[in-house]
Amino acid sequence: MKYFVKYNNPERHFIDFKLVIETKDIHILKLQLPSWRPGRYELGNFAKNIKGFKVFTNDFQEVSFSKKNKDLWEIDCSNLNNISIHYQYYAAELNAGSTYLDQNQLYINPVNCMFYNIDSYELGYEVEFDIPNDYQIFSSLNQSSNNILTASNFEELADSPIVISNNSQSESIIVNGINFTFCFQGEVKVDWDRIFKDFKLFIQYQIQVFGSFPHKKFLFLFQITPYSSYHGVEHHKSTVILLGPSYNIFNSFYTELLGVSSHELYHVWNVKNIRPKAMLPYNFSVENYTDMGYVTEGVTTYMGDRILFESGVFSLDQYFKELQKIFQRHFHNDGRKYYSVAESSFDTWLDGYVSGTPGRKVSIYVEGALIALICDAQIRKATKHKKSLHQVMKNMYSGSDKLTGYDRVSYKELLESVSGISFDEVFRNLIYGKEDFHPYLVESLAVFGWSFKAVKHENCSWNYGFKSSLNSNNIKVINVLENSAAFNSHLMEDDQILAVNNYSLNNDLDKWLNYFNDDDIVLRISRKGKIMDLKLKKENDIQYFNYKFSEK
Repeated sequence: MKYFVKYNNPERHFIDFKLVIETKDIHILKLQLPSWRPGRYELGNFAKNIKGFKVFTNDFQEVSFSKKNKDLWEIDCSNLNNISIHYQYYAAELNAGSTYLDQNQLYINPVNCMFYNIDSYELGYEVEFDIPNDYQIFSSLNQSSNNILTASNFEELADSPIVISNNSQSESIIVNGINFTFCFQGEVKVDWDRIFKDFKLFIQYQIQVFGSFPHKKFLFLFQITPYSSYHGVEHHKSTVILLGPSYNIFNSFYTELLGVSSHELYHVWNVKNIRPKAMLPYNFSVENYTDMGYVTEGVTTYMGDRILFESGVFSLDQYFKELQKIFQRHFHNDGRKYYSVAESSFDTWLDGYVSGTPGRKVSIYVEGALIALICDAQIRKATKHKKSLHQVMKNMYSGSDKLTGYDRVSYKELLESVSGISFDEVFRNLIYGKEDFHPYLVESLAVFGWSFKAVKHENCSWNYGFKSSLNSNNIKVINVLENSAAFNSHLMEDDQILAVNNYSLNNDLDKWLNYFNDDDIVLRISRKGKIMDLKLKKENDIQYFNYKFSEK
């Protein structure tokens, strides 16, 4: 499979693809464009960006084809030795898993925009780029010449993002004999000394807990935006991390830079090498259902921050701040009463990355991280701190780039064999059940010599049990906590709050609520075009609390 890639007028965002395929002895060629991408467990519908799909013979005669579903094409190759497929891909969205083109870069995630032969999945690929002479290619794929990359099969191609630019900033360091390259694309003043110092600490620690690194090199691709952004996607030999705004990357956003980088590096082992059996191998044409998101993303979320703390990159106070975010997201979500993390993992394909129906589901990242914390604490307590969840994950790792699989039964058995205790209760009540996490978290933190407590939040609206967003001075309710004062006052999601006790609002809702806290409060709202007044009931014990952590 040979790809030729070029573009004109990059501000139009269209990338030109030409795919040349040998078709001798092939009657019907089935070309599949992936329906989703690993790391995002929802259908991506990438085919919506395909324009002008055509097929030609060597002498430029058009070849007939038909589309069998939204992203599967069938081509009649009878009596043809080879064909070429031509199409354009609209690349106007920039995130950590997208494909994007502008005047500054050509950025390709092949899983979005390149096809594979369903009947010959293991075919190798060669990708040749027609790019300006001063552009440099950054990718984990083998570079056979200046403008040509190769992949041994489609899974390697799909898992290897590519950045091509003449304004990227890049440096490399060697850690434990492995080459780690850092490429920053976008406006950013890189503090290389800081990067090398902190990244070396957590990279070394991650390799230490697993015993080895499965590859000889690894590439961090950072897409830096001038606007607020936060996103990361894992790959076998690289990761793409989107962050912004530029001026905060090495200031107030540096903790996020470290957190997402540690998280995505941990995925090299957990997800890329250690994977649920239901995803061995990936099937790019349909959903890959699993209820094991509490391991794939939950353990990774927990370990990403935990390793930053254990390696000395984060202080205890910094680690507590990250725990605070996780605890808030857990206790602020009514979905924990209705849907288990295992059920929510299965349903990421349905609505896992949008807020969806209020209180319907939970996050595999949040709930999974807390479950990992609980499991880690139970192992440490049972073994007098001689073993931990690190040992469980290491035992699942092959020690090489060979993939290993697990399921609910094998993961539970491994937890029990390492700890010597039963995990029946954790699996029954927390992973596949909907019991209150609070007592388990109190007990788990005590194992580490820590404690937490719920305190009133500084946002007065949170004390009444609702959250809002501000857009063009319009205050819209985005969440209402069940049985809170706001809930009992019949405030609803999507209500627009216009005034408090007849005083119009100017980005000062909480100040007015605080001012009238001891008085009767009437909210004037707009609901689906109708203006009405709601009397806000007094605060009760159901609130969006903050959570404070301390050493005992």
